[in-house]
Amino acid sequence: MRARAALFLLRHPMVAVTVVLALFAAAAFGASMAFSRNSPPAAPPPGGSDALVAPYTLPPPTESLSSTEVEPAHRALHALGRACKRTPARRDRGRVLQPLRVIENFASKHPHAGFTIDDESGTTLALLIVVRSELEACDPALLPRIDALIPSKYRS
Repeated sequence: MRARAALFLLRHPMVAVTVVLALFAAAAFGASMAFSRNSPPAAPPPGGSDALVAPYTLPPPTESLSSTEVEPAHRALHALGRACKRTPARRDRGRVLQPLRVIENFASKHPHAGFTIDDESGTTLALLIVVRSELEACDPALLPRIDALIPSKYRS
């Protein structure tokens, strides 16, 4: 079988060149993969595509909460989202205020908490920023209530 392959490659030099180039490419790819596994990741180039990503600037939490402690605020966040999805003409302000009160109460009791919701880590401050964004489109008159709970440097 090897003799036949060698004769074929001798009769067809372009195929032989292609096979040799493919072997070199495979060896180079394997070497580069081995090198990349053993070397630390390179720093992003200044001004590159990563330059558009803002660093995470929210303060780290100082309190950790269990999922049962966070669940009322989690449900309230979803209820607020459902209430705000309604058109302004069909929106019941009471359905906006009820979950907002739960979130305000949670944020007042745990202003520096860290927690996990739906396998995502979060903080009270991040929750308040999300709620504020929701209220901007839903009921801007309620923004001062949330702004009172967000440190001024984190308000937009």
